[in-house]
Parts: sequence; structure tokens; C-alpha cells
Amino acid sequence: MNVKNRKCIRKLSLKSLYANRRRNLIAIFAIALTTLLFTSMFTIVLSLNASYETYQFRQVGGYAHGTFKDVSPEQAERIAAHPKVKAAGVRKVIGITAEGVFAKIPAEISYMDANCTKWSYATPTTGRMPESGKEVAMDTAALQLLGVTPELGAEVTVSYSITDKDQTAFTVTDTFTLVGYWDYDELMPVHYINISRDYADDIEAQAVKTGLQPFRTDLNVMLASGTNIRGQMEQVDTDLGYTWDSFTDPNSVRIGVNWGYTSSQLESQLDPELIVAIAAFLLLVIFTGYLIIYNIFQISVAGDIRFYGLLKTIGTTPRQLKRIIRQQALLLCLIGIPAGLLLGYGIGAVLVPVVLHSIQLDTGITTISTSPVIFLGSMLFALLTVLLSCSKPGKMAAKVSPVEATKYTDVMQTKKKRRSLRGAKLHQMAFANLGRNKKKTVLVVVSLALSVTLFNALCAFVGGFSMEKYVSSMTCADFIVSTPDYFRYNPADEFITPEQIEEIAANTKASLSGTGYAVRKPAYLWMTEDALRQDYARYESAEQLDSHMSRLEHRGNMVMGDTRIEALDNSLFDKLQVFDGDISPMLEPDNNAIAIAVSLDDYGNLRNPEYYPKVGDTITVTYADDVKYIDSRTGELTEVTPEEYFQEKLYGARDVEYTVCALVNLPNSMSYRYSGFGYDVVLSVDTAQRDSGGAAIPMLYLFDTADEVDEAEAEQYLSKLTAGEFSPLMYESKATARSEFAQFRQMFLLIGGILCAIIGLVGLLNFFNAMMTGILSRRREFAVLQAVGMTNRQLKTMLIYEGLFYAMSSVAAAFILSLAVGPLAGKMLGSMFWFFEYRFTILPVLLTIPVFLLLGWLIPCMMYDNAAKCSVVEQLRDAQ
Repeated sequence: MNVKNRKCIRKLSLKSLYANRRRNLIAIFAIALTTLLFTSMFTIVLSLNASYETYQFRQVGGYAHGTFKDVSPEQAERIAAHPKVKAAGVRKVIGITAEGVFAKIPAEISYMDANCTKWSYATPTTGRMPESGKEVAMDTAALQLLGVTPELGAEVTVSYSITDKDQTAFTVTDTFTLVGYWDYDELMPVHYINISRDYADDIEAQAVKTGLQPFRTDLNVMLASGTNIRGQMEQVDTDLGYTWDSFTDPNSVRIGVNWGYTSSQLESQLDPELIVAIAAFLLLVIFTGYLIIYNIFQISVAGDIRFYGLLKTIGTTPRQLKRIIRQQALLLCLIGIPAGLLLGYGIGAVLVPVVLHSIQLDTGITTISTSPVIFLGSMLFALLTVLLSCSKPGKMAAKVSPVEATKYTDVMQTKKKRRSLRGAKLHQMAFANLGRNKKKTVLVVVSLALSVTLFNALCAFVGGFSMEKYVSSMTCADFIVSTPDYFRYNPADEFITPEQIEEIAANTKASLSGTGYAVRKPAYLWMTEDALRQDYARYESAEQLDSHMSRLEHRGNMVMGDTRIEALDNSLFDKLQVFDGDISPMLEPDNNAIAIAVSLDDYGNLRNPEYYPKVGDTITVTYADDVKYIDSRTGELTEVTPEEYFQEKLYGARDVEYTVCALVNLPNSMSYRYSGFGYDVVLSVDTAQRDSGGAAIPMLYLFDTADEVDEAEAEQYLSKLTAGEFSPLMYESKATARSEFAQFRQMFLLIGGILCAIIGLVGLLNFFNAMMTGILSRRREFAVLQAVGMTNRQLKTMLIYEGLFYAMSSVAAAFILSLAVGPLAGKMLGSMFWFFEYRFTILPVLLTIPVFLLLGWLIPCMMYDNAAKCSVVEQLRDAQ
């Protein structure tokens, strides 16, 4: 028979809820705390991600999802009309100026449409965009460098080289009318000087008349979503019949993904260890919330167990009892979840600027996320946690019989107890009480131990960051000095001069110093065709690669490949990490020894060892006085020669044979800082000057200092030397790398500390609840003990012993968990962070012992003092 009793059940839920208002406040607090945990976590993570992406976008130069490169008008129109493309913006670069006032931060002269201007942070805040003729818009810093006051209508004279990144023609000096400007962003990589389409087309026409190809047009796009950007762009190319992996195929539309988006970085770095770490973290947060709410509802059911027994006697079914508890949980959620959402979002919004400030990333990039994911995700996780937490107490209430309910004292079935002849001891009674409900004891111990284990793991994690590894990867010397061209990876005819090096050396105290040299003469290294094919295979199809190899000069199975030769003073050979062989032959006078610079991964392992020649091999380098391109079919170069028939012809070429003495790791911070096809090699400066005909020019000067005092003095001197836009020099220092490392570690310490504090609060709440449950559910038992002679002091002491046993059991469990989890977590973190070195530590666990002992004494005292206000008779009466 189906009885319509939902209204009755709902009324029972409300009345029962109303009758236990004080307990409801605790439950609401628990639900709010769980929701706060989820909301603050989502707010902090998403806001930090949004702020970090903004920081990256400003460094990249814009926030478009990606770029379709070198598109024709027809291709641009078809791509913009594709359903996956929500918006498109056109940009055509016609020139660049990187000299004089723009030596440190170059300026790009280009046409941008409205969308591209917006996405590039180049929308004028005063005035408008250029529309026709010689109108221009630029940032205020560029105007200041040019000596122009930011005023609409001002005349701005700019000299620049005609170039579109692939070809360079001539220099142009023009005077423009300023129609718009905006404040300069110090994070931007370039100054944008925006011109009208008319002017860009006019300059392009002049360049084409001189023999240049039409300038390339790039199409920036915003897609349907910011995830799987590369996949979406490749799908657009595929749908329209284009390829994306060729530089020469006219039907190829190459793509570029904005690496400022976190999703684009994760897609390339996502590995099983990272997935496991994220999943483990989410499970930990859910389990943390479960610990809070489960214990609250267990207390609620334990307190109302007699009430549920009486309901059963009048015909209430187990299913209805479960529904009563579930409805009570949902009603409490109506108050607890909104409160937790508001408090959690507020706490997250307050903490995000603090975190960004601690890592010095708060300069205008603080973004508090308002993503619906924060609220919907937090609400769903909290609701799921509440439903999971109340399911087991609901089953307990449904199973209990009316007779058992009248006898319920929160005691689980145990083995038959042995009779003692020595009498009861308080500490023995306390220890025995913990075993009466083993599940509850384990729950409290685990919740407390979890916070200590996390605290210990956090300390091991942050303490495992190796500053030495991080700093040595960022820079190989205390100071590296050169020109802006070197630090911007630009080839140049001249970098730092010998006179500048002498001046720096005279004003600093160096314990080790030396110069790295660039060989500014065409040079080619003969290598196996298989090795060179590996270089080009990433960029060319098999057919294109075969055609390319056929145009190169061969000597048997050897082919002439590009190379980058760097020469070093003898003092700098100590900076090389020798992977195989010995570099001592390079220090001998008049040597013909050469070292091959190899590529190692973050963990010092050699990538693709078969690619490199072996130690002891003889290799040939061809130096040339000049290089020109000819038509491989006719031997002459004409304006109509297709690119696939270009062939290099060397003039004044001569061969030099070298013996490979070592495979070395050349630190990136003292190399060319860019790579290409072929091998990177190292020579001694004397050998390089001899074989290149004196073409080795100083590229960088680096030095180490003996102590902190000398380092500080050198830092101060170089800071003054390189100050100002007109200074021809720039420098890097280990102090900067140390500061970046400290900021990185501080971020993890702050966020991890917040997480540990929240989980620690969960543990304390469960400890508080366990003691309160024990006192409330054993009021009759305590009254009987007092009736037979136990004093208040003895009862209080017994409860203190229980609290201390809880505390010490939690410390012991945390110790065991740390022993078990530490090495596994260390191995996983070591695979995620190359500069992490796991060091086992138990000191944080030991430091928590005094805190836990204090809590184990204080909480039982507070709880008992509050419960002992009633007389023994009243306690016996209330327990009926």
C-alpha cells in the first residue's frame, strides 16, 4: 500500500531540526566551512590563473588565442568565416626600429584593425586609431623617447627599417600626425607604432618595386574556447583544405598558439604524474570536507537515536528515516552553502592580491576571477560531500531497533572484557574508552594526522627546492654583461666592445672572469645526412626534405650543414659541463681540438645521443669569405627563381679539420641563446681567431665575485652603468635569479600554508566534536560513575587523558604516514620540478607535539566544565 506521507516526513524533519538549534548551528558551520574550503580554493586557483595569464599576455604582446601566419586576403576571409573562429583581427608589420632610443625595447611599425588593436593592448585611451594617410598612434613611453609631448595633432618623426620579419629592404624616415596614444605597459616586449592601412599599402608597394615580396599578413583569432587551441586551429586548416607544416607550400597556413594561455602550456606538459597529483589533491579536499560533515551528522544521529527508535515503533520505515536525515542535511545546506560561498569568495579575493604581492606579480595584473565554475563547482562539491557524509549516519539510524535505541551509549560491540584485580586506573579507563567506538577514534585521529602530514609534506616540498640547481640553470655566473641585441637573441655585427670590458673589469672585483666570442664569418660543418635530416624533419614533409637535401653540397655520405661557433677565453672552460671526453686539449697552444655542445634535459640526461659525433672523430669546418644564393638549375640567381631551387655558393672557402675532444653542455646563459640547424660547437679563442681570420668578436663578458660584499658592489656599479634608455649595455645577475626563486618558493609556502591551516581547522573541529560526542552520549555513564564515588577531578582527568591519547595517536599516525607517503611524493615531485631534491624530514611533526598536547588538555577541560554545571540527579534525569 502506497501511503502519501511525504508531507508528514517533511514536517518531522523540520520539527526535529527546530528542536536542536544549537547542534544545527554546528552543522551549518561545518557545511559552511566545507563550502568555504572549496570556494576559497577555486577562487584562489582560478584568480591566480587569470592573473598569471594576464601577466603572460602582456609579455607575449596580446591575448588572441592564436595566429594564422602569412595569409592571403582570400585565406583570411575563409578562416574568419569558419564556425570555430568567433572573431578575427588583421595585422601587417611593415618595419621595425631597434636602434638609438629603441635599442633596449624595439618598436614595430604595423597596421592593426580594431580587433587586433584591442587584443594587443594598443587601443588609444586618448584619441582614435589611425584611419588614413600619415596618421599614427603609439604609447606614451615611445613618444617620450622620441621627445614628443603626448598631444593630439603633434608631429612625430620616426626612422625605421622596412621589414616584415622575413625580409629587409631600406630605411624610411617619415613624419606622422599623432591621432591617438595610450599609457605604456612595462611588461610589453615592444612598442607598438600603429599606422593606417593606406600608409602600409603605400610602403608595401614601394618595397615590391625594389624586388621584395609582398609583406605578410597575419590573422589573429579568438576561438570558441581557450582549451585545445592548437587542435582547434589545425581543425580549421583541415576543414578549409590547408596544411600547416610547410614554409613554402602556397596552400599551407602556418599556425601559432598563444603560449600565455595556461591550457596551451598544460597540453604540452600534461603527464601521468601531473594528472595523479591533481586527482589526489581534489580527493584530499573532498575527503577533508567529508571528515567534517560526516562527524557532525554522526553526532546528530547519535544524539537523536532514541527519537528514531520511537519513530520506528509507530511505523516509520528505514527509508523514511534516511529521508528525514537527508532532508535535514539539505535544509541545513540552504543556509550553510550560500554562507560558505560568500565567505570563501571573500577570503579568496583577499588572499589573491597577497599571494601576487608576495611573488611580486601584482603590478596591474591582479584579476579576481568571477567564473561561474567557482560557485557552481563549489556548490556541487559541497552538496556531494554533504550527501556522502549523511548517507552512513542515515543507514545507522535506519538499522537501529527501538530496543537498541533506548540503550544506545555510542559504544560498539567489543570482545568480552577481562576482570581486573588491581582496580581501575584513570589512564586505563581513558584508553579503553577510545576503543569503545573504534571508527570514531580512527576518524578523529586520521583528520588530525592528515593536517600534520600535509604540513610535513609542505615543509619537505618547499625545503626540497634547490636554489643552487635553479640559479645555475638560469645563469652560469654572478654577472653576465652584453648589449640588448645579445639578450634579445638578435644577430649583430658588434656586441660588447673590448673597451667596455676593460672598464667593467677595472670597476669590479672578480674571482673569475672571461669573454665569450661569436665567430662572425660564414662557417659550415660537415655532418652525416641522417643527422641533418633529424633537424629539418620537424619542419618539412618527407618530399620537401628530400628536395632540400638534394640541393645541399655532399661529400660522400657527409653533407654541409649550418653551425654556430662560439669561442671562449681559457678561464671560461670551467663553466662547461663535460658529458664525455676531455677538454684539456683545447687549452693547449696551437690546438685543433673542438667540443660539440650537446642538448641535455632538465635532469642532465643526453637527448638523442646518436645524433652527435663521437669523441675522437675528425670533423671538417668550411670557412668562407662570402655566401651568395644561386639557381641550382642554372648556376645563376634571378628574381624569378623559386625558393626550392635556391643553393648556397661559397666564395673564398677553405676547410679546417678538427678532432672532437669532448661532448659538453654549454650553459644557455653564455651561449648564443638561440639554436638552429646543425651543431653548436666550442673552440678556444686563439684557435677561432686563427682559423676564421680574426672574425671572432666579443659577444659577452661574465665574471664571478669572491664574496657577498664584492657581489653587492658589482651589482650597484652595473645597475648605474646600464641605467637609462640610452645605455648600450644590459646585464643579468644571480641576485635576480635568487629573487625569482625566493618568490616562487614563497608562493607555494603561502598557498600551502593556507591549505594546511584549513585542514588543521578541520582536524580541530573533529577533535572538538569527538570530545563533545563522548561527553554528551555518556552523560548517564558519567553520572553513574559520580554516583558511585568518582570525583569531578577524576572524571576531568580521565577526559584529559582521552584528549592526550587522541593527540599523541595523531602524531604517531602522522609520523607513519610521513614515512610512507614522503618518498613516493618526493619521487613524483622530482619528476614534476627538475630543481626539486627530496630530503626526508620529521621535524615539522615533532614541532606539532607541544601544540597537540596543549589542545589535548585544553579542549576536554573546556568541554567538561561546560557539561558539569548540572547536578548528578539532573544528568541522570536528562539521560532518560
